[in-house]
Amino acid sequence: MAGAKIFVDKKLAQKKVLLFSKTYSPECKSIKAILDTYKLTPNTLQIVEIETRQDCTQIENYFQILCSTDARAVPQLFIGGRYVGGEKEIPRLHEAGKLGRMIYDSIQENKAL
Repeated sequence: MAGAKIFVDKKLAQKKVLLFSKTYSPECKSIKAILDTYKLTPNTLQIVEIETRQDCTQIENYFQILCSTDARAVPQLFIGGRYVGGEKEIPRLHEAGKLGRMIYDSIQENKAL
């Protein structure tokens, strides 16, 4: 799992908004559609399609540790290096107006540095 941990941690440090996904997942497609509404630039948002990686299973196993949850499945969204949620949490945050605020706050933190 060491390689998967290094890969994920590096990605978390590089992007303000990071979504781990699988191209064929309907749940992931739904979350991508939500994120599209925020018109984020590639400098801010990265979507990592993990099924193309040989260490996909190790990445999913690392999510359990990183997210302090039993969930291994994608989508997994991180903002500002912090775990936000998966397929259930993200739509709720979006509908409540909290997701946009989290994204905005994360971008502003970066500008203040």
